[in-house]
Amino acid sequence: MEDLERIQVRARKLISGSLNVYFCLLLIFLASISTKVQLFSIVVFTSLGFYAIGKNYLRVLEIPVIFLLPSLLVILLTIEGEKILEFWVLRISDKALDVVGSTLFRMFAILSILTYLISTTTLPEFISALKKLRLPTFLVEMMFLSYRSIQVLAGELKKFETSATLRLGYTDFRTSISTKSLLARTIFLRAMDRVEKTVLAMDLRGEEFPDVATKSKGFTLAFAILALGAILCLK
Repeated sequence: MEDLERIQVRARKLISGSLNVYFCLLLIFLASISTKVQLFSIVVFTSLGFYAIGKNYLRVLEIPVIFLLPSLLVILLTIEGEKILEFWVLRISDKALDVVGSTLFRMFAILSILTYLISTTTLPEFISALKKLRLPTFLVEMMFLSYRSIQVLAGELKKFETSATLRLGYTDFRTSISTKSLLARTIFLRAMDRVEKTVLAMDLRGEEFPDVATKSKGFTLAFAILALGAILCLK
């Protein structure tokens, strides 16, 4: 996979500028409250994502999935209900399956939107769009650091995957699982360290958030998708 910054610059954008940020944030809100919008979002944003960056869309999506799937496993094994499957001390209930199913569906809907947003919007464009909303500074700062940490994760993942491949870390399924687990832990710790250094560097240099002037396009497509999402949400 290419560096995330390069992917963002080279992406083919049907919707761009601040409009792209507001468009995605509104769909995230609708997808969080409506199951119908969730399916709609997965289809629409997966299509937009593949159009924009091709197969790199799946590689960007892989990063948050690595961290979120273990959480679903914990939910599956801890929620009480009518027993469906039991193995030693592990028990899966019907209620746990329902919760995991709804959570997984909502998770992929929101992730598909965020992956598209991250893949087509540079950091300066994202921060500039947020500043136009007159959000509190601390909220913009938190979003800036979160967005930056995702970029760091993508860069670190590329380096470690190349190293793991050269060291035969994906020779079979069992070895691949072990390698993925090690990568997830290492990347998370490395990303936290890089973000802390970024904050320190900004404080020492007295830097403000980047600001760029970008022209929005794709109003017709964005409005059409938002209108369909709103209709599905109201049904």
